[in-house]
Amino acid sequence: MMTLVGMGIMLACVFGGYVAAGGKFGIILHALPFEMLIIGGAAAGTFLMANSIADVKHTAHGFGKILKGARYTKADYVEMLSLLYFFVRLAQTKGAMALEPHIEKPEESAAFANSPRSPPTTTRWR
Repeated sequence: MMTLVGMGIMLACVFGGYVAAGGKFGIILHALPFEMLIIGGAAAGTFLMANSIADVKHTAHGFGKILKGARYTKADYVEMLSLLYFFVRLAQTKGAMALEPHIEKPEESAAFANSPRSPPTTTRWR
């Protein structure tokens, strides 16, 4: 989402600045495909010259992550924070030793059983 917002702000600033400086927008629309080919090709060529093939692969992987979206949702964070709140309150009221049965045997823990993402032994909680 932020990628699209950033792209929109960038385009508004570039084309808005051109129009504010007295440029005619019709000229831009007429030359747009060729301008994008020239500018995009120069940017891609410069990027390839300036970086190793490993960096190029990492960049492509990064763009894939941007387009795919976030790994965790708001519901995941709320769930984790509520579980953390439960453990903090448990430690405050009954002492730190009350956490021991939940941590030692999470499969049998009532706290983790109430969590929709049971069991906590998966990499999701690490």
